[in-house]
Amino acid sequence: MSLATYHGLLRAARHLSLADRLRLASALVSEAASEVPEPALRPVMTPEEALATLDAVRAYFADQGPVSPTIAEDLAASRR
Repeated sequence: MSLATYHGLLRAARHLSLADRLRLASALVSEAASEVPEPALRPVMTPEEALATLDAVRAYFADQGPVSPTIAEDLAASRR
């Protein structure tokens, strides 16, 4: 029994109908998702944590001060 290569399988899959390619992709993704190690999964933020993080990012950029040149000034300069 020979081991199929990635490129060989991809070439064969391209000969399938669209519906069969989608079913194949779905099956592969479902199987792979069950094999992802637990630590690799990112914890989901609560809405409150997401808003707090967004506030922290906004505060960080506000502390950086104004941007010079502004996007409008940079665009005007590039048009000259």
